[in-house]
Amino acid sequence: MNKVLSAVFVALSLLSACSEENHTEVIRFATSAEYPPFEYREGDEVKGFDIDLARAIAAKLGKTAVFEDMQFSTVLAALQSGTVDAAISTISITEERKKSFDFSKGYYTESLSVVYPLQDPVSSIDDLNNKTIACQLGSTMEIWLREHVPSANIMAMDNNNQAIEALKAGHVDLVLIDSIQAVEFSARNPVLGSSVISYSDTGYGIAFPKGSPLHALVDQALTELEESGELAQLKQKWLGDSAWKS
Repeated sequence: MNKVLSAVFVALSLLSACSEENHTEVIRFATSAEYPPFEYREGDEVKGFDIDLARAIAAKLGKTAVFEDMQFSTVLAALQSGTVDAAISTISITEERKKSFDFSKGYYTESLSVVYPLQDPVSSIDDLNNKTIACQLGSTMEIWLREHVPSANIMAMDNNNQAIEALKAGHVDLVLIDSIQAVEFSARNPVLGSSVISYSDTGYGIAFPKGSPLHALVDQALTELEESGELAQLKQKWLGDSAWKS
């Protein structure tokens, strides 16, 4: 009986060791696949600039990137709970977020655009006053609106797909969104147009739990991708020659 128990214990120990080894071979990224061309779903596959970037970083570290797709409003909470190792999902680096999380060096600098019905174009911040404007819940767009357009009626939604549908249905006047995504959504919806409204001083970064050893490794991988030209190639592939691309 003791020999049987001993054999079972050894087998369980080996399984546990294999599980730990497999875990060290992957980086679990939280993402929200609702923001083309950065991250979106095509069938069962998650695609986009952020997705390819995460895979390239993981490859530099001899690992495989795996993705947990969720609502954007839960991405940082998942990181905080330890269910993922990192988060990549058009996450702006802000001083407030840096109090709770570590961030990689910035890999893209955003500009903000408004999406509007073609018959009601918008060209300046003044045009936003007293309008009903949809944006992503918990995003820097929501923060920017509260700071710069206090007269706006802000409709914060779970994702930008919902915001665009609300605009098309006439429930809101405008959508405030990242410029790359504004162009993408306008191209998919010929009744809509977009204009750059402001240039942000924040950039997108990869988020980590405080003190994560991955932080320095990912920064090094990003530097290598920049120096090799691979990061520029990914930007060309997904973002094209847009004037606001960085």
